[in-house]
Amino acid sequence: MEKARRPHLFFIYLAIFVNILGFGMIFPLLPFYAQQFNANETTIGLLAASFAIAQFILSPIWGRLSDRYGRKPIIAIALLGLSFSFLLFGLSNSLPWLFVSRILQGIFSGAAMPVAQAYVADVTTKENRIKGMGNLGASLAAGFIFGPGMGGVLSGVHLSFPFFVASVLALLNLISVLIFLPESLSQKAEKFLIKEGFFNIKHMYQGLYGELGSFFILAFFWSFALTNNEVAVPLFGMEKLNLSVSTIGYFFSAQGLLAMFMQSILIYRITHIFGERRTVVLGLSIMALGLFLVPFAKIPVFLLSFMVLMTLGSSMTRPTLATLVSKETHEGQGTTMGIFTSFESLGRVFGPLLGGWLFSTFDFHSPFTVSAILILITLLFVVQIKGFFRG
Repeated sequence: MEKARRPHLFFIYLAIFVNILGFGMIFPLLPFYAQQFNANETTIGLLAASFAIAQFILSPIWGRLSDRYGRKPIIAIALLGLSFSFLLFGLSNSLPWLFVSRILQGIFSGAAMPVAQAYVADVTTKENRIKGMGNLGASLAAGFIFGPGMGGVLSGVHLSFPFFVASVLALLNLISVLIFLPESLSQKAEKFLIKEGFFNIKHMYQGLYGELGSFFILAFFWSFALTNNEVAVPLFGMEKLNLSVSTIGYFFSAQGLLAMFMQSILIYRITHIFGERRTVVLGLSIMALGLFLVPFAKIPVFLLSFMVLMTLGSSMTRPTLATLVSKETHEGQGTTMGIFTSFESLGRVFGPLLGGWLFSTFDFHSPFTVSAILILITLLFVVQIKGFFRG
């Protein structure tokens, strides 16, 4: 039985939906938008990575702030900052300003996800947590359903118009949070030390060798693979299959629809059958297979099929990892989910950087093949050496 009424969680899910809706509008357009400022593939990878670098640095401090001051004020700050950063992105008239706005998006997005996960952990029991995390993942997926499609349609008005719409939606969500969302944290941390929260490299390093280390490693590589999907797939579709912006957007929307169905309806049944740890390993294996097959797509329908395969694996992995971390942590939920998000963000740093560099330096096969191989090697390491199933 949940400790809070389900309508309260609706506004948490809505906050994540709006966050990802804005992000989903942007990332299929990002290569095209950046090319207006003469950005090459490597620069596009850097632009995508700048978002994740900011998330990596700030997610732990946002998590600790939420343990000290509560979840609601941090979520409100995140939505206000996202609204401003989306507006700035739409108004940018040079490549440096695109980087500034993407960094700001990373800073405030780095507050939204870990604090939302901490909120869900606050108000659910361990038995029901997979449902809460699955619904959170479904909200994220719903953003990917509507975001790319909306971005493709609204870009017909003007290429920057989707970013203004995202700014307004974040502002409206902020108002709903301030009015309707109750605070979930019943016992706040006694103090906040900036040196313990900022960067948090020490805590991440310690986390790798602690009992949650396997989860953090897998979260990194899940995120690493996902950003190859988000950055390399549009480049592949544009250069090798001559797909338009709107078509790529619709493909990502189809991924989001499947992910929402998986995480809101099927994930609880899948983990009940296989167990949470086996679900993670199976999901990452399926994701790696989808990645490996993408560059062999000769026609759009094959590309979409392989993207669906990646989505099946990704949807099994992310909410299950988050559930395992929240169940087994002995620290504050905000602190732990902040560290978890930092490992994901670190994957989003290296994913687009390596993907963009491989794409421009070697050939279109390399980003996908290298990512698939790295995931499988990591799974072998975690299962055989780290004793994943002995946990």
